[in-house]
Amino acid sequence: MPSSDSRTADVNHDTVGESRSAAELAVRRYVPNSLRPDQWAAISEFTVDIALRLGASHPKRAIESMRTLSQFIHWARTQGLPLDVELIFDPDTVEGYIAGGCPHLAASSRATRRAYLRSYGRQITTTAPWPPSIRPLRQDYAVVPYSDAEVARLLEVAASQRTTTQRRHLQALLALGLGAGLFPKESWSVTTDDLMEKHGFLCLTVPGDRPRVVPILPPHDDTLRAICRDDPGSTLLGYVAPEWDRSRLSNLLGKSEFPPGTPVIKLHRLRATWFLHHMRNLVPLNELSKVAGLSTAKTFGHLMRYLPDLPEAEVFAQMTRR
Repeated sequence: MPSSDSRTADVNHDTVGESRSAAELAVRRYVPNSLRPDQWAAISEFTVDIALRLGASHPKRAIESMRTLSQFIHWARTQGLPLDVELIFDPDTVEGYIAGGCPHLAASSRATRRAYLRSYGRQITTTAPWPPSIRPLRQDYAVVPYSDAEVARLLEVAASQRTTTQRRHLQALLALGLGAGLFPKESWSVTTDDLMEKHGFLCLTVPGDRPRVVPILPPHDDTLRAICRDDPGSTLLGYVAPEWDRSRLSNLLGKSEFPPGTPVIKLHRLRATWFLHHMRNLVPLNELSKVAGLSTAKTFGHLMRYLPDLPEAEVFAQMTRR
């Protein structure tokens, strides 16, 4: 009788095999929406061959690599380069593409695409002058909340969007970050069905890895109540991102209008601002941790520098209270 270890290995092997087969199928079936049929026909065989050599183990990764490869290889061909792996996947070619070949992408998306292409180049070339990959030193993680003035400006800009859809997207995004302190990935899946009244307050029942109930900070409760009234059964953002989308925030806000000087929206900064508000209001940290879904106290350490100093007499009174 085979051992349990053998059975486990067989199961895992079959799963990986099925996943790789699905990934290969995804590569072969992929057709880029951004290219004309004649443009794709000129590079499709070469692109598919590269993607298969990269050996993605999951269909989502396979589609992601095909999207990146197809746009890059098409650009390289417009620059007069032949379909040659060593010439196209050269460090200078990649840098040229990132610098001038994808202006439609946000800076963060260009950085991601650059990292992918550099990784691909190292994997599939033999003579291209790729330097060894160096693991960057980890920088200290900075959590910087928005100031009161920045919050006011963001709310003003959200309310002034020209279309109902863009107002909904932006106002809901701010409500979930500034009003509920959600982790970035949680904002995309919560729906109107997750709203509830508890203890006389509008609350959000957060599903997922950190299930909890969060009371919504005013005035963001009014925003979410309006969404629940006008569009019941929907995601609170009114937007469903594809699972493979790595630029969800950019796509969500892609048609929004941000006047010069508008603070850049970062989901982790919205959450940090929510944290700081409750810390300033002296919400007990152990209870705030539960509502926030924290597993460590690191966030509090990052935000302590932004807390106002209290009068010494008030501090002493609190510290001697029985």
